[in-house]
Amino acid sequence: MWLTWLALLLQQAADVERFSGTWALTGLRCAPLTFFLWAAMRDGLRLFIWYDLILLFYFISSVEAAFAYRGDALSITGLSLVVIQFTCCMLYVRYRGRELRESN
Repeated sequence: MWLTWLALLLQQAADVERFSGTWALTGLRCAPLTFFLWAAMRDGLRLFIWYDLILLFYFISSVEAAFAYRGDALSITGLSLVVIQFTCCMLYVRYRGRELRESN
């Protein structure tokens, strides 16, 4: 999960850089992804669920880019990373939530 998070962060930065974007725009695109670090350190399941909702924005953006720039490897990579990240995060929430319910 950590590797896909880092790869998604780098993919977003590369996507902004491809169109000669500024560092401020790169920061805005990567800020929700870096907020995830706080959720991971606290091990808060609610924050992971919110992170999955944030990933839906990145999914929509990646699908648009994949259809707008056909055959672009960066867009396809971003789309696959978002899907992998979403799946990993939801599986973690599912199994960790089940573990917490059983311990109570």
